[in-house]
Amino acid sequence: MGREATITPEQVSAVADALKAEGIAPTLRAVRERLGTGSMGTINKLLQQWKAGQERQAAAALVLPPALQRAVLDFMAAELAAARAPLEADLAEQQQAAADLAAENERQTAAIDDLTAQLDQLAAEKATAEGRAEQLAADLAGSKEDAARERQAAEAARTELAKAVLRLEAMPRLEADLAAIRAELAAERQARIDAEQQAAVLTAQKTNLEGRLVDAKKEAERIGAQLEKVQARAEQLADKLAEAHTAQPIETPTGERPKASGGTSRRR
Repeated sequence: MGREATITPEQVSAVADALKAEGIAPTLRAVRERLGTGSMGTINKLLQQWKAGQERQAAAALVLPPALQRAVLDFMAAELAAARAPLEADLAEQQQAAADLAAENERQTAAIDDLTAQLDQLAAEKATAEGRAEQLAADLAGSKEDAARERQAAEAARTELAKAVLRLEAMPRLEADLAAIRAELAAERQARIDAEQQAAVLTAQKTNLEGRLVDAKKEAERIGAQLEKVQARAEQLADKLAEAHTAQPIETPTGERPKASGGTSRRR
């Protein structure tokens, strides 16, 4: 879009009036330098409007007697008519040229503004593209690193696969070894169970035997005591029956027979 004119007719008129008051010809360049801004075409168009107003004011300022004024005006009208026709044609041509120049200048200004806006947009797009390019470069570097890591991982995976293949090839032998080990473990487990059961039985037997041994010791002590008593009685009976030795032997309460020598026998 074209840029709107920032120079007003009032500004141009004020500058031209000031220059004229200072005795300086209000030319297009002088007005432009005094304003410090605006396009030459716009200033030229507004300056021409000011000059046309100045001519109208000069014509209105002439005051003469009515008769002379009419005569002068008729003469001037005739002279002006004779001289004005080519001047008006030239002025119209110059004004048209100035208007065309101003329009072209405004179009060029609008085109420059559009190009400036496009340039700013392209600069922003360039900055964005450069940022994306840097990001893509960083992504590419990261992708290369990822690819290198993936290659290393793939190489490690191939190595592990080769090891796994070797392990698979050795699997039948390992399975046979495992079966044998399992059988040995089962046998050892059963043997341990049997041994534990046997140990439990032996422990129970030992406990029982220890109890029975204690009882047997007690019984032996009791029998020993009784035996001593019986032997004492047997000795007494042996003394009494010594003379009857030739007769039928008489068994003692302990189941022993008295000896022929007449001596006593003590059994413990």
